Amino acid sequence: MSKNSFAALYAKLESTPAYQAEKLAVAFLAELNAFMQTHDVSNAELARRAKVSPAYITKLFRGPTNLSIETLTKLADALGCKVHLHLANHDADVRWFDVFQQTHTFQREIDPATAQFERIMSQLKPINQERFNDEKFALAA
Repeated sequence: MSKNSFAALYAKLESTPAYQAEKLAVAFLAELNAFMQTHDVSNAELARRAKVSPAYITKLFRGPTNLSIETLTKLADALGCKVHLHLANHDADVRWFDVFQQTHTFQREIDPATAQFERIMSQLKPINQERFNDEKFALAA
């Protein structure tokens, strides 16, 4: 590979802080956009929630811009999310996964009697319809 080949130039560029910063910004904006689409949030709605102009949101998605940590946090917070940063060795293959914890505000409130009733009902076996006699059942009741 010659020093002036595209691959060599790209490899050299890839290691610069400017390239890495732009790559992070693009990855964040792609994830932000995917979250917005999944949750039917428009650019205008994001702008309203983040207390920025709709033009600013459009500018972010259209071209290179310098995203500050404060801006990342503000945009994520506007969608009910948070930003995570993580340091990893250059040769690490980093993979993220989210673990959701059920908070008290989302727990279903059940009184003890209802909980016991639901436990008992879940253990009952279905009635064999072929051996069930409506007439005997009606007379017994």
